Amino acid sequence: MGGPLRLAVCLLVGLALFNSVCAAGDPPAKIPIILDTDIGTDIDDAFALALIIKSPELDLLGVTTVSGDTAARARIAAKLLWEEGGKWRQVPVVAGIPGPKQEINQARWAEVFVSPQILSESAVDFLRSKFHRYPGQITLIAIGELTNVAAVLKVDPLVGTKIKRIVLMGGSIVRGYAPGSKPDPEWNIKSNPAAAQVVFSSGIPIVMAPLDVTAMLKMDSQARSRIFSQNTPLTNSLAALYHLWGRETPTLFDPMAVAMLLNPSLCETKDLAIEVDGQGFTRAEEGRPANATVGMETDPSKFFEFYLSRLTGN
Repeated sequence: MGGPLRLAVCLLVGLALFNSVCAAGDPPAKIPIILDTDIGTDIDDAFALALIIKSPELDLLGVTTVSGDTAARARIAAKLLWEEGGKWRQVPVVAGIPGPKQEINQARWAEVFVSPQILSESAVDFLRSKFHRYPGQITLIAIGELTNVAAVLKVDPLVGTKIKRIVLMGGSIVRGYAPGSKPDPEWNIKSNPAAAQVVFSSGIPIVMAPLDVTAMLKMDSQARSRIFSQNTPLTNSLAALYHLWGRETPTLFDPMAVAMLLNPSLCETKDLAIEVDGQGFTRAEEGRPANATVGMETDPSKFFEFYLSRLTGN
């Protein structure tokens, strides 16, 4: 092999090795997500959005709101993002299908808030557009009733093939809200059982955080102080919303859905065939193909270790 040819081969081999080393050192691609939330009634939705903000693995493409006064909920979500600043002020927020009136005490925090990130289009159109633009890539995190999701699937049945997965907080398999209780119709499911039936029969891969792994996630005063004492725009916003919420001990139902996406080891899971009845019960049916990966058990101490380290950085 002549000198020039040998030199060219060596250069090519060296370039290939360099590229392979660089590729191996590249950070993993971010997970594109959309959050569908009923933020503003219970406080856990705000804590879930805060976890998304503090998780660099996630790429938040938008937030849609559901249940009751969805416009008021959109203002809360948008202001929480706005207070964090930077790129979060560019995340679109879209009000979803309104529903019967509900108490939204936290709405006062954002009642006069305006922002160009709050879009005027419908949540259904926004979701359809995003799923078609990024087919098979987006994870939908649904932490409210499933009204918006079912509406998208009804308007455009093919869109279900373009959703990578749905990670949701909802349902009850073995236990209910109270320790040792029997399964309860969980709020997000029983608020619109028909919508939940559409989603669970859609064939979209589902990761489910039911009461079995959420109802015990009580945030005590020490954990609250650890967050609120950070004195950052995000934690100050959470403190303001917490005080408007007006109760003492939050249960972090919704953040577990986000956490299951970020750190699946936080829950022991089981693949189950989930059927939703007209009262909002979610029952595991024997002898049928599984349609959901369901959280069955968790260690609350490990969850809070994970959650608090994200929000406080230590």
